[in-house]
Amino acid sequence: MGAYQQGNFMPLFDFHCSACGKDFELLVRSTKEKPACTHCASEQVEKQLALVAVKGLKSDHVHTGSCGCGKAPGSCGAN
Repeated sequence: MGAYQQGNFMPLFDFHCSACGKDFELLVRSTKEKPACTHCASEQVEKQLALVAVKGLKSDHVHTGSCGCGKAPGSCGAN
């Protein structure tokens, strides 16, 4: 049984603060917890979509068009 299935995981989330414009990562243990910006303490924060990298796929990098792999945009396996 994996760590996630056993409940042994740390719920880290990426946030963006609307007040100061900073991005930050925060450990949120409960859905009742009201996250605040780690830079300015504002509660005007938005949860961001986290990017996940999976090692062992055909390509282990995200193609941005400027990554230098030489492949056409969207063809290096990540997008």
